[in-house]
Amino acid sequence: MTVGHTEIWFREVFDRFFEQLRHYLYYLSGDLHWAEDAVQEVFIILWEKRYFIDDETVGSYLYKIARNLFLKRKRHEEVELRFLKEATEPGTDNTVTHQLELDEFDLQLQAALSRLPSGCRTVFLMSRMEEMSNRQIAENMQISVKAVEKQITKALKILKASLGDQK
Repeated sequence: MTVGHTEIWFREVFDRFFEQLRHYLYYLSGDLHWAEDAVQEVFIILWEKRYFIDDETVGSYLYKIARNLFLKRKRHEEVELRFLKEATEPGTDNTVTHQLELDEFDLQLQAALSRLPSGCRTVFLMSRMEEMSNRQIAENMQISVKAVEKQITKALKILKASLGDQK
């Protein structure tokens, strides 16, 4: 690969995979801002390794980098959470029980979110986690505002059915 062709190759790979990787990382993390930053990091790593990458495997290589960045982030979050739990001394058993219930509910919520259809999940997370308006979501996803509303309604219905017995 010559130097002049390297920039063209990189631009083509970037154009081809940027959106896919951003959606993938957003799906994994539920955090659009982090996903966008992480995709940039994926392409920085690709640029650094550009002379060692085979054109036929560049896609799988990019997804592997993306997944590793996500796993690194999750490990970091777990360490932070463990530190926060150890740093705060619960006042009573009720506090511990309450925290365990919250942790269990969070796991069930994450499982329910993972079962949502991909487009539905993306719209729901953009609405509830990123606090984007329906119009912003519609523009970002290139769908109608009505379609956004339907996806949110569908997500809420599915989540309510999945978590309904949590009261």
